[in-house]
Amino acid sequence: MPVFAYKARDERGLLVQGNIEAATQRDAMTQLDAMGYIPVSAKEAGSKNATSIDDFLLRFQRIKHDDLIFFTRQFQTIVRPGIPIVAGLRALEEQTTNQRLQKAIKNAAQEIDKGASLSDALGKQKGVFSEIYVSMVRSGETSGNLEEVLERLSALLEFQMRTKETIKSAMRYPLFVVSTLVIAFITLVNLVVPKFVPMFKSSKVALPLPTQILLVINDVFQKYTTLAVLAIAALIVGFFLYKRTPAGKYAIDAIKLKIPLIGVIILKTCMSRFAFTLENLVSSGIPIIRTLDIVSRTVGNEFIAKKVLEISASIEKGKGISRPLRDAKIFPPLVIHLIATGEETGSLEEMLKEISGHYDREVTYTVNRLSAYIEPILTVGLAGMVLFLALAIFMPWWDMMKAMRGGG
Repeated sequence: MPVFAYKARDERGLLVQGNIEAATQRDAMTQLDAMGYIPVSAKEAGSKNATSIDDFLLRFQRIKHDDLIFFTRQFQTIVRPGIPIVAGLRALEEQTTNQRLQKAIKNAAQEIDKGASLSDALGKQKGVFSEIYVSMVRSGETSGNLEEVLERLSALLEFQMRTKETIKSAMRYPLFVVSTLVIAFITLVNLVVPKFVPMFKSSKVALPLPTQILLVINDVFQKYTTLAVLAIAALIVGFFLYKRTPAGKYAIDAIKLKIPLIGVIILKTCMSRFAFTLENLVSSGIPIIRTLDIVSRTVGNEFIAKKVLEISASIEKGKGISRPLRDAKIFPPLVIHLIATGEETGSLEEMLKEISGHYDREVTYTVNRLSAYIEPILTVGLAGMVLFLALAIFMPWWDMMKAMRGGG
């Protein structure tokens, strides 16, 4: 007999789901009505292969920060009046538009039905709920202040989204202009310059340096295009493969911090994440060693993450927080000073909040200042490219014109 996956509402109006055997869809609806449910839908369950394919494809669907923030805010609203967790999750499943997150919520509700805790159920949804998310929920369950923890989680997710968008907006314009310049240069070298090359090579006039450079570039493009494309592709693939290794991530992230202008933004962003995440985890009651272990995975830079783990190891030896921070030689004096003050006065959470707010403002200010610096640099770069091409093409013409006049 066919199996139908159904959705229905109970006498309280809460959504319930499950499977039911019936000869037809109408029979399935009739059975649900007889059980006291209000039928919503009943669809024949697909084959195992179809289900596994759907699950596999869902893994590639991206869960945006907006989706997770909306879920967390709604979940907090459900927890506040004391609605049962499973009933709340099933209600949220119905309201969630992202299919991957919807599937994760459904699976979590089923795990809790089997006796798992909320944090364990969320932790089993690989690639959906981060380690920091699960750890904070676990701390909320343990301390009995799940609603407050969900509020902090929402703020943390919003902060992470805001910092990413800030950096993206800062880099969008420069990347667009640089990409346009590169495409324009390649187009000119491949389509325009070849029309002048035979004339320049056949002329008896000594070619100026810009023209000689342009001819060399043209020869490389004409003779070694395939080889150059393969070499560039190999370098890109090699770079990404190296970046995926622990040593590669560490080396590249260390170099990022030394890039002029960009490195300052990355450092300030990492400091803001470090302080904000640390403050939220400490406030949630998670032990400091465990907190630093989680923070090391969320700062967004492997070089700084290693320093955070070294600090954690030093704290285990009883050295406190401020001294290992100073020994790490990566944290700015302001961070060290405020954390040391918070450690001495018992107001560490307040100091961390102050650090986070300060660097959040600093990131915004530095990004705006970077945009002000980048625009004239790009303008000069564009002008330089146009000047080079103009000199490379027109200077031989002037020399040839002079030679022709002298010969006449």
